[in-house]
Amino acid sequence: MNLIEERTIALAGLLQACGQVQTIARTGAADKAVEAACLKSIMVLDAMNTPAVYGGIQGVRTGLKMIADGVMSSPQGDKVEVLRYAMSLIQLQNQLYHDQQAFTQFGQAVERLSAVSSDELTQACSDLYQKFISEMRPQIIVQGEQNFLQREDIPPKIRAMLLAGIRSAVLWQQKDGGKFKLIWQRTRMQNAARDLLHQVTH
Repeated sequence: MNLIEERTIALAGLLQACGQVQTIARTGAADKAVEAACLKSIMVLDAMNTPAVYGGIQGVRTGLKMIADGVMSSPQGDKVEVLRYAMSLIQLQNQLYHDQQAFTQFGQAVERLSAVSSDELTQACSDLYQKFISEMRPQIIVQGEQNFLQREDIPPKIRAMLLAGIRSAVLWQQKDGGKFKLIWQRTRMQNAARDLLHQVTH
């Protein structure tokens, strides 16, 4: 697997986490399979390879489809909001990364999630996001239906997906991603996403 493919997988993980943020905020429900892959990625700190972070390429199929369909070159409608969330998370992750003390503490807190039961994982991820990310700028303002956003169970799910987005943003940076790579390599990543999707479906 080449570096472009690895970056594409990391970006797919980020985009699908942001897509789940949008879906939960608007409908009050998540795609269970995508949500599970996103949560799993937070827990995988020492993966054998990039796809393993998501349980295999299948785990980022939704994000790969977004890239393959041209979200980076000509985002349509709802996808503009998803991209805005993704760009903000990359910026926040970059800030956290450059505060070495905070980043170390963040990493240690993520490691402790492995001791959390599956029933409590979403809330634990939400708490971690609130502690380390919520006060940073730019603050992410999630748009959605107020009757869902005001429900007690929805904000923790949204914050857990934002944390999953931060996880993928870390991976994106580890694979030498950056804002300019998003612009200059978007066609190559679109092609890589199509190739990876082909591997999953054949």
